[in-house]
Amino acid sequence: MKLLRARPHPVRTHPARPHPARRAVGALAATALAGTAVATTLAGPARADTVTANQAWRVAQQYTGVWTSPPTVLSGGGTVDAPLLGNGDLGVAVGGTIANQTLYLGKNDFFSGSSHAIRPLGRIVLSAPGLTGSSYRVVQDIAHAEVRGTYALNGQTLSTTSWVDANSGTVVTSFALAGGGAQSIGITLQNGSGGTPSVSTTGNDLDADVAADTGTGADPHARIAARTIGQSQSVSGNKITLTVQPGGTATLVAGIVSSVDSASWQSAADSLVSGLSQTDVANHNAAHRSWWQNYWSQSYVEIPDKAVEKSWYGSLYLLGSVSRAGKYAPGLWGNWITGAMNWNGDYHTNYNYETPFYAALSTNHIAQTAAYDQPVLDWQSAGQALAAQNGFTGVLYPVGLSPKGTSADINLHNQKSNAANLASNMVMRFEYTGDTSYANTVYPWLKQVGLFWQNYLTWDAANNRYVITNDAPHEDQSYPQTNSGMSLGLVHLLFQGLIDMSTALNQDAGTRATWQNIASHLSALPTMTLNGQTVLRETEVGSDFVNDGNDIDAQAIYPGSLIGLDSDATLQQTARNTIGALTNAWGGGNAPATFYAAAARVGYNPATILANLHDEATNQSYANMAIHHNGGGIENMNVTTSGLDEMLLQSFQNDIKVFPAWPAATNAKFGDLLAYGNFLISSSRSGNAVQYIRAVSQKGGNLVVTNPWSGSVEVYRNGTDTGTVSGAKLTIATSAGDTIDLAPAGTPLATIQSQLAQPLQSSTGSSGSFSSGFEATDVAPTWSDTVDTSGGGLSNVTGICCGLSAPEAGLRTGETAHAGSGSLMYSGAGSGASSVYAYLKVFDLSGSPLAIGSGKTLSYWIYPQSNATTPYVSAGSTNSSCVAVDLVFADGSTLRDSGAVDQNGNRAHPAYQCGHLTLDAWNHVTVNLGTTNANKQVSRILVGYDHPSSTGGYRGYVDDLSIS
Repeated sequence: MKLLRARPHPVRTHPARPHPARRAVGALAATALAGTAVATTLAGPARADTVTANQAWRVAQQYTGVWTSPPTVLSGGGTVDAPLLGNGDLGVAVGGTIANQTLYLGKNDFFSGSSHAIRPLGRIVLSAPGLTGSSYRVVQDIAHAEVRGTYALNGQTLSTTSWVDANSGTVVTSFALAGGGAQSIGITLQNGSGGTPSVSTTGNDLDADVAADTGTGADPHARIAARTIGQSQSVSGNKITLTVQPGGTATLVAGIVSSVDSASWQSAADSLVSGLSQTDVANHNAAHRSWWQNYWSQSYVEIPDKAVEKSWYGSLYLLGSVSRAGKYAPGLWGNWITGAMNWNGDYHTNYNYETPFYAALSTNHIAQTAAYDQPVLDWQSAGQALAAQNGFTGVLYPVGLSPKGTSADINLHNQKSNAANLASNMVMRFEYTGDTSYANTVYPWLKQVGLFWQNYLTWDAANNRYVITNDAPHEDQSYPQTNSGMSLGLVHLLFQGLIDMSTALNQDAGTRATWQNIASHLSALPTMTLNGQTVLRETEVGSDFVNDGNDIDAQAIYPGSLIGLDSDATLQQTARNTIGALTNAWGGGNAPATFYAAAARVGYNPATILANLHDEATNQSYANMAIHHNGGGIENMNVTTSGLDEMLLQSFQNDIKVFPAWPAATNAKFGDLLAYGNFLISSSRSGNAVQYIRAVSQKGGNLVVTNPWSGSVEVYRNGTDTGTVSGAKLTIATSAGDTIDLAPAGTPLATIQSQLAQPLQSSTGSSGSFSSGFEATDVAPTWSDTVDTSGGGLSNVTGICCGLSAPEAGLRTGETAHAGSGSLMYSGAGSGASSVYAYLKVFDLSGSPLAIGSGKTLSYWIYPQSNATTPYVSAGSTNSSCVAVDLVFADGSTLRDSGAVDQNGNRAHPAYQCGHLTLDAWNHVTVNLGTTNANKQVSRILVGYDHPSSTGGYRGYVDDLSIS
């Protein structure tokens, strides 16, 4: 065994992310729930710049979770596979068929006052017995934070839309019935275990009062106040019976307020829903959608691997659903609490609680970290007492915390590192933002953690170093355990954070020298030889190299931040050897939440990282986009977020590196990822060349960038060319609010701005392509409102209204567009015969037919309208979804009859799209053309409607169409 000393951080030290001491896979750790004063109105996100906002919104709308059968993992106390909703406080998991569908209600503050475990709040059971045996299709729309269901039986379709209001404690489900006769829908209110709660009525509201555990002592209480709007209802016991007529709509609204929220929790719940009209609900939904669109505007990534990209956005959806400023922090399983949760659902301090909040940092969602600190700070007096009981100073924290200074597991499990682990998020948040107001709130507590280590560390004079003794990397390992690499990283992070904060706050200059001495003289990272290679060892004495699905051997890299691409070459290679030897960590129970970022930080093979991230995003993810492993719940939100971010951008060694760990010849781009020093960074790579770097300085200070170009760099400050700079590292002074654009010398600013606004370009570089966004500068439609008589024709479709005699397909500006202001509007009305279709031609490519080959994809966005957005479509009708972009090939055949399918396995035929598109939302449709049409050429592009036996209007928009 030998020791390697990590390269010390220069001047302003970057905080190490904590090395959480993890349980072995067989003894899994848990995450955290935290207490904080609760506001009645939920906080909104900040808004990013327009370019990033537009790119982020464009990409986020592409991704949905889809179920064609009900979820099956709803019990067991872990991550569920159900459609998920949440507003950072209140969570809903949707389980069951429409004949017996349960909305499982969880809330971050619903902790037992006796067991200190989180408890399920209640359930709302929706039952439409007349639709027993119906089809099942449910879509989780992450862009709008809505879950939509479609249930069809014997010619009748019930459509539902559910959402948890982003701005209040209200759960909404709307119902729309098409065809057949009236349907009776039961709405039953239950307590968290599925039993009958105490019920009463307030006006038209059915009120259910529930409690955590017995409801005595410190157990919180809550009220579910429910009523319906739009159709007739009756109330009996704990059940509302709603009768919905064909063509009719109705809405269930349920206000949920806990005794933690308000001392007047019962009346407060009623006030959320009493008197609400359908117009009020629509206004709430508009504000709800606005909150989420603002949330998505903070940053974006775009890469060729769409499964990994989807997982990145899905993880951010889950983050926005579980954590909000002014509310209790989420525990291990978030706010999706369906029963008794594993490990009490508490705040496990030896990595689980910390990890999901890391995802908020580099993704520029700092507001989602606001709930983290309070439960940690609330435990300070207990932590001081626990330290004193064990003969120490400062604070000592156990593994399991609960809200308001309580604990469900006060056992130390032979670990001393828990408080230093908890400090990691605070230090990292400060390093990312430089926020001194924030530093003032956490600095006193961090000094208490520092005080513990100042007195606990042992000085080894013979080797001129500080030593950590009797601190187990895994829970309950017997002593001796000396110099855990994980703890060395955590302690180094802590003291460097104290140094940086004290400097920024101009406090404790005398003590700062002590902290600097410790940070500079901590023991080197222990190493050993494994299979002929030098790797990092878990401890110097004690646990050696463990490849069991944990990644403690790599914790000095991430979150520890002790090793990176600026470290010496030997240490980098040792770190890469360690990543390569941890073969079980890629999909291990505890490792993935931190392992991928560690691999990226030391430049491990990026193709291998991406391939394993792809496996996480597919084989290890549920349809709700939750990555699930044995090691925990919402900690896995950090797998693809930080893993991918560290491949695209690194800044923890005090210089900004773009695409530091990215595969060769692979395009990628990102916008407004957050770098240390509070810089928002955007960049794009085409092939192997970085096109530009844009840095927005939110605080001021020196912008230090590793130069990705071999020559001089053009520098634009706030739109003005300031000349060129050169060198391996570029240092540019900035003031708060400056925008710095960098590109190879001679690059015009207009080129950078154009590249910033473009979607990701294909890595294939194929010149045979077609695209139109229906803007003034795009390819204009060849035809307007013209039936393609040879490519499909017209049968029993007339004009939708207003004297129109025929269907439409024409350019519109200033109506509804996916991006920009232009789109293609389609409309018509079926007359009910057995054949009802209309195929209208839009673009003529016959002069130079577009060859398909093996790699081309048809891509377009479609916005089918319902009665909610146009009066010309009947209430409850899904006609507008029976539309698809169609292609006529040079040989006269068509895409719709070729057997081609879209990304969800639905045939690329208008009639087979019916019911598979979400109404009143932009749906992204892609079709791999090479699968069935590789040897063909596209001659014309059509928009087709095909819905046999249909009556009534259809209308919608198509935008951003491409074949590439």
